[in-house]
Amino acid sequence: MKNRRRLIDADTLVLLKQIGIGLLVIGVVALVFSAIWYGTRLSVLTISSVHIEGGETVRHDIVREKVEGRLEGTYLGLIPKRFAWLYPKEEITETVNSIERLHNVKVVRKRRTEIFVTFDEYRPRALWCKSVEGEECLFVDTTGYAFGSAPKLSGGSFLRFVKNGEEAEVGNQLASQAEFDSLLMLADLLAGHDWYVSHIELDQVGDVFIKIVGGGELKVVASESPEKILENLLTVLASEDFSHIKPGNFQYIDLRFGNKVFVNEEIAVPEEETAIESASSTIEDITSDN
Repeated sequence: MKNRRRLIDADTLVLLKQIGIGLLVIGVVALVFSAIWYGTRLSVLTISSVHIEGGETVRHDIVREKVEGRLEGTYLGLIPKRFAWLYPKEEITETVNSIERLHNVKVVRKRRTEIFVTFDEYRPRALWCKSVEGEECLFVDTTGYAFGSAPKLSGGSFLRFVKNGEEAEVGNQLASQAEFDSLLMLADLLAGHDWYVSHIELDQVGDVFIKIVGGGELKVVASESPEKILENLLTVLASEDFSHIKPGNFQYIDLRFGNKVFVNEEIAVPEEETAIESASSTIEDITSDN
């Protein structure tokens, strides 16, 4: 009896080879996906703890919660964001930076499964308010940089600034470092003589209007040194004509025009009538009178 050999035609052979290759590829891909899936979830390769360092008033648990939130989820539904080699460092940095009062944020993986988040905290030095009477203000740091919204504060906890012609916005600079330092020094010098400052109003041409607690205003120029402004004011107050002046019994003292000083006094009178007395003099005249 003759052996019968069944022959497979060429097309079928090609098809079988393609199926075999396809199954091999699927197997390899499945193996790779499985390796990635389980490999990236090994405890030795997974971020397990977050350390927070820095700041004085910001609660670390709030920062940690935000960081942990960025570590949740996966990339493409496969690789967890906690995978140590691919954790979202930039996203974490941006998230922590978005917290008001924080800056100079650094995120570092010091150990295989631990990341350290450090930051500096802005310290409020003054307030930048939308208006003298308004309650909407921003915190300003020691450089004059507006870094965050301030709650409605009463009393004189912080010196208040108003800048005409410019909206108070987070990220803006109230004034140059030199000008800001000069105005803060002036407020401190005045406080040393019991003339306490509540507001400082800046205009766009360099004039400064200083509101005194109890009433009254000093008009000065930003380019004048704090020491010179105080010297001129004390000279006026030492004169016989104006020795009675104190916070609350004058409208303004204008020191913007060098040696020429303008003093406007508002005199307390009965409600049915109002009288205003004005006087002007020069530093030389005042000095020569004494």
